Amino acid sequence: MPNTPGAGGYLLAWVASVLAFSAALGTLAGGLGMTLLVAVYASVCSVPFAVVGILLVHFGCRGVRSQAAHVAAAGLAGAVSAIVLVGPYPEALGLALVLGSATAFGRLVVVPLVWRRRDSAASAARC
Repeated sequence: MPNTPGAGGYLLAWVASVLAFSAALGTLAGGLGMTLLVAVYASVCSVPFAVVGILLVHFGCRGVRSQAAHVAAAGLAGAVSAIVLVGPYPEALGLALVLGSATAFGRLVVVPLVWRRRDSAASAARC
């Protein structure tokens, strides 16, 4: 049974996490214009981190059925990415919290895709 959302699901999770991150930082920093600026910047700059994080979470959790563990692992990967990017300073903990929450949200968004993949696999097994 599949425990991951698949390639398209990971792409959707990345988009959702970039949008959540942008909305959070844009709201804190000054509105719609800042949200759009953060969205453009985050979508470009997050690609290397997203690829590594997706691969780590995918291979680390693919045998784990609990989607809560997948969401938590994605949040941890996002928080660690922020600490790697900014450094382990006390001021960076807020950014780590926002980025970790955004990545966890992105993975949470695609949980229904995992359920759909499981249903499809079960249907194919019955045939």
